[in-house]
Amino acid sequence: MLLPVSQVASLVDSLDLTWLDKVYLNAIPKEDLDNTDSTVILLQETDSSPAYLANSTFKGLAMGVEIQIFYKIDLADDFNPLEAEIALMKSLKDAGWLIVSSQHHTTDPDTNQVTKTIYVTKNEMI
Repeated sequence: MLLPVSQVASLVDSLDLTWLDKVYLNAIPKEDLDNTDSTVILLQETDSSPAYLANSTFKGLAMGVEIQIFYKIDLADDFNPLEAEIALMKSLKDAGWLIVSSQHHTTDPDTNQVTKTIYVTKNEMI
């Protein structure tokens, strides 16, 4: 079984999103922290705990992932971030992930990039 962030990364990569330049797992490399010319997604694990408890044991895992989107500064005029996020969330839902929370858009204080954070979870039998 792949790590939760790897599962979401594989799904996102398979979608061939034209608006997305890079997916990072766990951390953005130091050399890319100030890059505002690319739209990137940062995936971080939020949960990996026992699930499906029965007979004094567990039979699955509850997996959670935080998805942070950092939009490039100069977005195309015809690009609608909200539509892109809805399509991404629908794809995650279709792949068995539950959208736990979709936070409001914020502006990163260091880079002035518009950001979006989405939390997803999925229970998987082992």
